[in-house]
Amino acid sequence: MPMWPNTNKQQTQQTGGNPPPGEDPFNRTANATAREGGTYPDPGLYPVLYVDRLQMKRSRRNEDVFIASFDIVESKVPSRPAGTQMDWVVNYRHDASPGNVKAFFLAMMNLKDEDLDADGLRFAVSEDQPCRGRLVRMQATEQTTQAGGIFTACNWTAIPDEIQNKADELRTAAGFAPF
Repeated sequence: MPMWPNTNKQQTQQTGGNPPPGEDPFNRTANATAREGGTYPDPGLYPVLYVDRLQMKRSRRNEDVFIASFDIVESKVPSRPAGTQMDWVVNYRHDASPGNVKAFFLAMMNLKDEDLDADGLRFAVSEDQPCRGRLVRMQATEQTTQAGGIFTACNWTAIPDEIQNKADELRTAAGFAPF
């Protein structure tokens, strides 16, 4: 049961979520739809990332979006130190998105191109989360688009199985609570 009544909900709904100028920010917050946010890769080298969760979702604009959530085990990026988390978000409205996501899966699972199929990808983002605990290396670089926009390109590298076998130990050593 709420601790206070919601008196402004109808007004906000009538304006399509755009409150009248000067509306109390607390009313706006109380009437907002809660959203998951993320911390995205800054340019630099992430030698060891621990896969926490993989998702395929629909965005608020009804676009397919792939999200990989990581625990940062080792980082050369001061703004994203070991012991913190970040998300890599790929919006499928871009031509390069399927290839970028494929490169991530090939590196994370240390697979060959012909070993990756749609059913395996569907399973990877399922509630089972079979890829949780896999390690991967990322090099993120800022790039400029032809239109002058900036984006962060991520290049992925496989981590050998002998290190994969120590994933939970490495994650705990980086400061994350053990499972």
